[in-house]
Amino acid sequence: SGINAEYGQNISSSAVTSIVPYRVSSKQVLLGVGDNFGTLHILEVPWSLRQASPNELTAMSSYFERECSRIDYYKDRDANREEKIVDSSPQIPTALETDEEEEERLKKSFNNYLTMEKEFLVKLGLRKEDDPVKLIH
Repeated sequence: SGINAEYGQNISSSAVTSIVPYRVSSKQVLLGVGDNFGTLHILEVPWSLRQASPNELTAMSSYFERECSRIDYYKDRDANREEKIVDSSPQIPTALETDEEEEERLKKSFNNYLTMEKEFLVKLGLRKEDDPVKLIH
């Protein structure tokens, strides 16, 4: 969003294995960076990265609070979605059923569909709440 890197520096084509800061004086900080090849790279840390901006602590605290709130929101939303999911798939019989049982199961499934269709049409404003649903008996 509004966070951009202040500086970027390529160190090595190999993986970085360690980073150690070293304060030479109050005006100079060095950074030792080791890589997988065993090479030690010495970098000087710029003043803007050594010195905090006047409202940096407040800005970063606010950023982390917003991110935590966003993560909590998505966790709650996903949990609520899982609770609202209704298994509308037809039930597969576990044992052989008679023709009458199959017909009853299919009627029940179709009536559930008709009820859901009515609710959807009411939400779209294409049907009134008190319009009857013509269920199969």
